[in-house]
Amino acid sequence: MHGATEVTTLNADASDFTQVAVTDALTATKLVIDASTTLEYPRAASTVDAFARHVSVFITPNGNGAVLLVEDATRGIRLRTLEAQYYRAVIQSDWGQDHLAGNAGSFWSGASCRDISMVLPYSRIMGQASTLAEQIPLAAACDASLIRIWQRDPLRGFVEVHDVPTVPERCMALGDLDLFVDDGAEQQLRGLRAKGLPNETGGVLLGYYDFNVKAIVVVACLSAPPDSTSGPVSFKRGIAGLADAVNEASRRTSGIVGYIGEWHSHPPGHSASPSRDDFVQLVHLALGMSDDGLPAVQLIVGEDDIQVLQGMVR
Repeated sequence: MHGATEVTTLNADASDFTQVAVTDALTATKLVIDASTTLEYPRAASTVDAFARHVSVFITPNGNGAVLLVEDATRGIRLRTLEAQYYRAVIQSDWGQDHLAGNAGSFWSGASCRDISMVLPYSRIMGQASTLAEQIPLAAACDASLIRIWQRDPLRGFVEVHDVPTVPERCMALGDLDLFVDDGAEQQLRGLRAKGLPNETGGVLLGYYDFNVKAIVVVACLSAPPDSTSGPVSFKRGIAGLADAVNEASRRTSGIVGYIGEWHSHPPGHSASPSRDDFVQLVHLALGMSDDGLPAVQLIVGEDDIQVLQGMVR
């Protein structure tokens, strides 16, 4: 091979971090490329500080799209938050409307990572794979994080490229779980609060739970439905069009993103410290979410701070 790097195989479960061989391999290298198309591995790998820089690549179910997620060189922005920011772009961008279409496969294979399978033209796989193979070294040569999506029109053959700006996340401890919210979601929340001033406003939080890594991830927020009631010291969320909006977010993300709780703002000059009414709402949310065995999340946006509360029925 004229001095090319020697390839050493490792027959093991990459998500089993109790295996020394696995952790050694993921730590000693310079770059890890995840092409498994699973949700489990990139989320779990994001929790381990010692691991090398990670890249995740996958092709969309119908083969017309390809996605490249790249951590920055210092791993300040990891695959966990890049995944959430990618979903937000899918939900809120025109190109995301049918980006993940085709996930409802025509037959069950029982062998793949997502189990449902479908027939794809080999040309689509080769085309997307060639693009990703070319782009990974270019992205790895840059220290910055990256979210890049290629969307192909199979009728005419042209390809659109979409870059999604990446932002850092922060973690808030909620008992046994950690809640992750990135700067992009926070900016949306603060923008909606500012737009509603001097009245309070609010809406629904979209995201997902992952109990394997004990995490709740906020992806996006929805603004107040048109039948909501807002005032300087109170807010009552309406319901007009809300179910359709939540269902559409779920459809666009193949059922991954859904309702996780509520958010509301406090008036000018007030912090995000919860009021008595906020605690009453949290109890109501917790009782409703307990039917599905899920914790309820309440996020409050104040003048200069954000607070998150979790409610759970024991």
